[in-house]
Amino acid sequence: MSKTQVPVFKNSNDLYEAIGFPHRSHIPNFDIHAIDELEPSSSRCMPPYRQDFFQIALLTYVGNSRLNINTDWLELGEHPLWFTVPGQVVSWVRDEKIAGFNITFKKEFLMQVIPNLIEDFPFLKMSENQVLMMTKDELNSLLFDAKRMISVFQNPHPYQEKMLEGMLVSILYYCKAIFERHKTTENSLTRGQVITQKFENLVEKMYIDTKNVSDYADVLNITPSYLTTMIKQQTGKSAKDIIQERLLLESKSLLKFSDLDIAEIGYRLNFQEPTHFTRFFKKLSGTTPNRFRQEGL
Repeated sequence: MSKTQVPVFKNSNDLYEAIGFPHRSHIPNFDIHAIDELEPSSSRCMPPYRQDFFQIALLTYVGNSRLNINTDWLELGEHPLWFTVPGQVVSWVRDEKIAGFNITFKKEFLMQVIPNLIEDFPFLKMSENQVLMMTKDELNSLLFDAKRMISVFQNPHPYQEKMLEGMLVSILYYCKAIFERHKTTENSLTRGQVITQKFENLVEKMYIDTKNVSDYADVLNITPSYLTTMIKQQTGKSAKDIIQERLLLESKSLLKFSDLDIAEIGYRLNFQEPTHFTRFFKKLSGTTPNRFRQEGL
């Protein structure tokens, strides 16, 4: 069975066109809409794709909807809140009665106020592909904010974009509080927590270019041994484990959702020889790249 290359949607309007949704955003790098507006014209099933923008979805009704991110089907509870970020491979099936709100934005929309988006809001990292379950109070608070945002979005105003910018930042901080409740993160981070956050951010930027723990330690201006100790204390994993897990995640996405052959994938992920990539993949996954691809067909 042949595969097609996974499409990449540069903005939300491109995605809407692909799924047959007539809604369009008039504001560059930002959009919000009620999810029940997807009916009746939009697709109810979307094959794998990537997007170059962030997405926040809060649902009041799930039904039989399903979400797949990076080859994993995620559990959707009663009041789910999820985040889709650039680079992830996404597919979904939606219930015809699905309801809630969908907010999309590019980092450029917040560049003036939040120049370091991922550092300030770690739930937008590529590795954090989980769905967060909201309490009733959390859901009601976000619904109130989303409805106010919809009102501003639909009524032109000289300061419309500035207002939406501020409202989006407010929602992101509320989402951060929900994320930290799930992570049981303390308000005052220890040195180990700070190092771990910075290391995880670096992995997102550097995992293809280098797999050496010493390179990350150099950037953080600490010794490799100290970095490994801090990461182990905070995550239960070694620094090398985290780098390799991120590389394995991208490997699986490319094997499942691209037409690239095994050698091309290996070279793309900066392995000097295809055999090196095959050994790496088998060691971490327990199967060969070819077998993984065959079983995924």
